[in-house]
Amino acid sequence: MKPVPHHLKNLLAPAVAAMLASALVHAQETVEQRLDRIERENRELRQRVDKMAGTQAPAQQPGAELPPGTRKVYAIGDGLSVAGYGEMLFSQNSGQTDVADALRAVIYFGYRFDPKWLFHSEIEFEHGTTGADSGTTSSAGEVSIEFGYLEHLFDENVSLRTGLVLMPVGLVNEKHEPTEFLPARRSQTETRILPTTWRELGFEGVATFGDFDAKLFAGTGLDGEEFDESGLREGRQEGNRVAADDIATALRVDWHACQGLLAGSSVVYQKAGQDGVRGTTAIPEMDTLIAEGHVDFRSGPWIARALYATVFSDDALEFATATGRNLAERSYGAYCELGCDVAPWLFPSSTAAVTPFVRYEHIDTQAKMGEGIPADPAQDNAIFTFGVNWRPIDKIVFKADFEDWSDSSDRFNLAMGYVF
Repeated sequence: MKPVPHHLKNLLAPAVAAMLASALVHAQETVEQRLDRIERENRELRQRVDKMAGTQAPAQQPGAELPPGTRKVYAIGDGLSVAGYGEMLFSQNSGQTDVADALRAVIYFGYRFDPKWLFHSEIEFEHGTTGADSGTTSSAGEVSIEFGYLEHLFDENVSLRTGLVLMPVGLVNEKHEPTEFLPARRSQTETRILPTTWRELGFEGVATFGDFDAKLFAGTGLDGEEFDESGLREGRQEGNRVAADDIATALRVDWHACQGLLAGSSVVYQKAGQDGVRGTTAIPEMDTLIAEGHVDFRSGPWIARALYATVFSDDALEFATATGRNLAERSYGAYCELGCDVAPWLFPSSTAAVTPFVRYEHIDTQAKMGEGIPADPAQDNAIFTFGVNWRPIDKIVFKADFEDWSDSSDRFNLAMGYVF
């Protein structure tokens, strides 16, 4: 065998030394350190791929992980992209009939016309069928446009959307895929106060300034004629021949304080009286202000979220007097949620995530009533939820949890969800 040339020895020696040093460091890594390193390397790789694909543009929630459907269309040069998600839910209700539900199946269609123009849409099928036959309800299922809008990218920091858009409020309204939140059900606060899923016809500007994202919306709003003691949810018009006498405006600002930490707030203002009548009954203008603040923290195995939302309804007393619906002058809701993925400790060789979690929530849709109108104690709820969230792979989730209600029926939930 020929001896190794001296100049090759000089080149190989440092490389071999570096490899040995790296192997020694990796051998001394703990499981947690190894996971942190892999997560960091994956994040850096995704950033490089996004940059190569031209999707680094933060015109779509820059700095934040996008929902899979919306994210997909940015990664293609042009043409069609298809994605979707769905949920199945079983609830065992204390003292009531147990319910199993094909809750929703959603198909996303996106289209990239050219580097500047995109189209986004979701078609949602709810509760298995549009027929009304069921052992637990007389209500039919629905087929709805979850959102459908055109987007123009001015540059990597600014875009404009027009069409049916998701309102920029809360943690769940814009990112409501089942893999995005831990419990089987969305919170009552984001269901009845904000109210998720809430979409409106109009224009939305999206911009990024350093570590800050901002969204400004102007368009249709809630129909206050349908507000009631349980909150604002029935006021959603869902793009269906919308009453548009009154325009809503919304502003959202998010701060990416550091890696894994998002903090932000949004506010919505509108006159909700619309045409000023409910049936044949005259109603007031109903100035309505919705405000919320939120925090989302994800680092290593930990997930922590918190949100506070409140609604101020002017003319609530006059509305209640005219219609008999006891709308509150002020309502609010808040929750905090904490989970920890224990799979790295229990199953070190597995890529699955096993996340026990707890969530505490308090909601009162009649926190302050007009003079002479008593509050309904049934609308003041404290809910403690605990359970486990299992993700065998990133795009599939199974959930089991128990909801302890302070003054209503407790619930045990099983859920299955997927996203692609």
